[in-house]
Amino acid sequence: MATNFFQQQDVARRKTVQLVIYFVLAILILIALVYGLLVALAMSGAHQPVSWWQPDLLLIAAPGVGIVVGGASAIKVAQLASGGQAVALMLGGKEVPGTTTDAREKRLLNVVEEMALAAGVPVPPVYVLPEAGINAFAAGYAPGDAVVAVSRGCLDYLSRDELQGVVAHEFSHILNGDMRLNIRLIGLIFGIMVLSIIGRSLMFASRGRSSGRQDSRGGMVLVGLGVFVLGLVGAFFGRLIMAAVSRQREYLADASAVQFTRNPDGICGALKKIGGLAEGSRIDSPKAAEAAHMFFANALAGDGFAGLLATHPPLVERIRRLNPEFDGRFPEVRPVGFDHEELQERRTNRDSPFGAAPTLPGLPQVPLPVLGLASNAASRVGHIDPEVIDYAHELHDSMPEVLRVAAQEPFSARALVYALLMDPRADLRDLQLTQLKAGAEPQDFAEALRLLDPVQALPDTHRLPLLDLALPALRQMSARQHGAFRAQVEMLMLADQRLTLYEYTLRCVLHRHLDAQFLPQRRPRPIHNSPQSVAHQVAIVLALLAWEGQPEHDLATRAFDAGMRDYIGGAPTERLRPREEYSLAEFDAALQTLSQSVPAIKQRIVDACAGCILANQQITVREAELLRAICDTLDCPLPPLMVQGFASDSIAAKQDVASN
Repeated sequence: MATNFFQQQDVARRKTVQLVIYFVLAILILIALVYGLLVALAMSGAHQPVSWWQPDLLLIAAPGVGIVVGGASAIKVAQLASGGQAVALMLGGKEVPGTTTDAREKRLLNVVEEMALAAGVPVPPVYVLPEAGINAFAAGYAPGDAVVAVSRGCLDYLSRDELQGVVAHEFSHILNGDMRLNIRLIGLIFGIMVLSIIGRSLMFASRGRSSGRQDSRGGMVLVGLGVFVLGLVGAFFGRLIMAAVSRQREYLADASAVQFTRNPDGICGALKKIGGLAEGSRIDSPKAAEAAHMFFANALAGDGFAGLLATHPPLVERIRRLNPEFDGRFPEVRPVGFDHEELQERRTNRDSPFGAAPTLPGLPQVPLPVLGLASNAASRVGHIDPEVIDYAHELHDSMPEVLRVAAQEPFSARALVYALLMDPRADLRDLQLTQLKAGAEPQDFAEALRLLDPVQALPDTHRLPLLDLALPALRQMSARQHGAFRAQVEMLMLADQRLTLYEYTLRCVLHRHLDAQFLPQRRPRPIHNSPQSVAHQVAIVLALLAWEGQPEHDLATRAFDAGMRDYIGGAPTERLRPREEYSLAEFDAALQTLSQSVPAIKQRIVDACAGCILANQQITVREAELLRAICDTLDCPLPPLMVQGFASDSIAAKQDVASN
């Protein structure tokens, strides 16, 4: 079942509206119940008949419930403001360092890294929950602050294909806009359920009193019991809301996992093992009830009222949607053996001609033969093809070992970014090194020097993926370290008093995905829903793309007009100005405005950018990187462009070595 990224973003937005409606209805029901409780208490203590209509009590119940439930929800959402990391820590997760020596954890990191490279999103931090059951989740507000977490049971019981199926399922949630919805749902559900916490506290407080009037203690117990029962009613509605919002999204994520990997046995095998494992998918964390809707499978014991309150569809139904021939019998589950030769083979590949990176032109302006970029490039956004996963696997393995190791350490990851920013021109590079030596820590400077030669030899197609691999380590910096790092990055970029498009691309990635953690800001809501309202900003973006790919005025004009036609759907109303009239600052401001557009407008923008680039029927690495930076700013993850012959060159090298 093919999915469309932009349609799914719209569905997620509509689900958010639906969630708010459910939340308001739940509050209204709770207000009515609290009002009924107050009236009942008033009647029990009155010496004469009391009317059921008591406006004064309603004025107490309505604001009281609104303040308590709304306040609790706001507090919980604020606690989760840092995104997926807060959710993972709340559930007892422990981050897996890139330098881990545990073979199963290393395999997990490899699977997540390859999936992220294939999806065109930054590599998310990976957490492991100390749970024996088989389960997983992805959490965050956007791909830039997402995390992927799996239980220890996933590592112990799942094969690599099954683990890849689970990870693909979670990446579907990342790409389909489910994560932000799920975090908001945690906050709303906590607010609804907070009355049960208050009621329990009142009952325990009254029991703990050793003095005072017995009537007062009895009344407090009665009030606490009543509030606790209302809290249970709130919990019931909370579970209903979870089920209503999450079940269909789970079916979609299952289908997407098969679509991404073209291996239904992977995710089906994981679901079958959940059914056959004694612990199933149960999560024992006391916070599991708040986040039950986020998990790969049902995290709570039992299905509740014959499945009415289950946050996930039944296992058998999920499996039969993917494999209609499933007979309903689950296998006996045992820990899987780990083939240590797998990691050794991957290490060997990186140091042998078998896995060598393709020799590509050093100059980013040289056109490259690429696959997978058509005029309707928006169809690739948020979509992962199995061929791209294979390409990402080879790209991942062809990274030089020294650079992959450097990308896994917070200290060396900073130096790696410094090396990526060094100019190929010797005079300017010497100036950058002099400034870096004066401004950076001595060990950072020494590490940057050590990595400089392998980075300079790195093919252009590998630079952005290497930065993506380094992001989890960079996120481990302290706030002080990030401030110093950010200053050094700006200094290196502006050493020649100008910002190149390559430097701008790296800056986009670093600012968007590190500033979200260290300099959090409120995410803007989509406000632009008319193509004409942002046509001028689109023209600025297309103009820079046109001049970048076509230095001659006539060819640049043709490319610009092609992009504007794709955007407007007719004759362009904007005209291309001379190159010197455009600046990167204007380009960046236009992108920030466009990032506040609704998904349908973003889809037009992506197709327009691709149409502009492909007007001359070729693409350069720099154009490809810039297109991905544009899509990243728009929160539209674009998979990497596959270099034609990458896999075939690798196979040919293997055959040559074998024949010799």
